[in-house]
Amino acid sequence: MIRIFVEPEKLGLELVTLTDEDHRYLTRVLRLEVGDLVTLFDGLSSEGQARITRIGPRAVELHIEHVRKVDAPDRPALTLIQALAKGEKLDLVVQKATELGVTRIMPVTSARSIPQLEAMRAIGRRTRWQKIAREAARQCGRSDVPVIEAVTPLPTALHAVSKDALRLFIWEGARATGLGPVLPTTKPTEVVVTIGPEGGFSSAEAETAKAAGFLACGLGPRILRTETAALAAISIIQFALGDLGGYPSE
Repeated sequence: MIRIFVEPEKLGLELVTLTDEDHRYLTRVLRLEVGDLVTLFDGLSSEGQARITRIGPRAVELHIEHVRKVDAPDRPALTLIQALAKGEKLDLVVQKATELGVTRIMPVTSARSIPQLEAMRAIGRRTRWQKIAREAARQCGRSDVPVIEAVTPLPTALHAVSKDALRLFIWEGARATGLGPVLPTTKPTEVVVTIGPEGGFSSAEAETAKAAGFLACGLGPRILRTETAALAAISIIQFALGDLGGYPSE
């Protein structure tokens, strides 16, 4: 079924109008016609089956036939604390992390992350990242969309997560402690994983993370790019907890 993200309040309407990119996607890419069905999802807990009733040059009108609540995913909440990186690397991380089931992404500044000017520009990219997450959720069939937090300093993010979560700090200085062996055999309610910038985390940042209750661990003998490290860590965690290509450990 074709899926389109809409704001939650739109699922309470009888008729919904889609414009701009959604209009182009439905009419020019998919070439849908009047009478075709589309699933509208709000990224929270509801989906609506809607039928196209009118196609105009700039808008598509749909009639919502019914709305249903979607069961919450049976998986631990997974938060990614990701240091800012150069260029559009975080665009890729947001997209793929969404596909892999991350529920919250916290972009952070760190000692070796991009310069302050680029960091300020990144603050304005939050809207773009939210859009990327919505599109990735639509593509992979997720009913929920990850929350993209505002850019904050690393120490702020480390202390903002739940103290009951399994908190993991991926650091090249902790290669002797692998990620796999530190994962529990039973599902935690929440997991937080922290990934550094291109230059890695400093020793001082690692100490700050340990003081905040994070367990420092590594991803093996090779130095991975920040975007590779993020996706590798998420994949390992999701596999170990049964959400990706495996079976639940409970």
